[in-house]
Amino acid sequence: MIVYNTTYHVDEADEQLFLNWIHEYYLPEVLKDGTLRNPRVLKVLGHHHDDCEDGHCMSYAVQMEADDTAALHRWYHAQGVALNRELLLVFRQRVLGFSTMMEVVAP
Repeated sequence: MIVYNTTYHVDEADEQLFLNWIHEYYLPEVLKDGTLRNPRVLKVLGHHHDDCEDGHCMSYAVQMEADDTAALHRWYHAQGVALNRELLLVFRQRVLGFSTMMEVVAP
């Protein structure tokens, strides 16, 4: 099993808007085709970043599971690219993210 994790640095002024967008738009869109499942939104504790527009960022991780890297790759090209584009349209540079894939090695 693969865990797909995206960590977002969110300008503090956009924190609630970002969380609403993730829960009301992003996650429902991601889950539509069934490739990714078991979504979690986590607040990264102890990480305040001073490189945002107003000087303060919060960090959030969004995690989901996929069967394997091939399935994740197909999902990313079929849906992930468009969702990333939508994120940029809505938030511009006020939300920055980076993604990692992790493989579960123990139950």
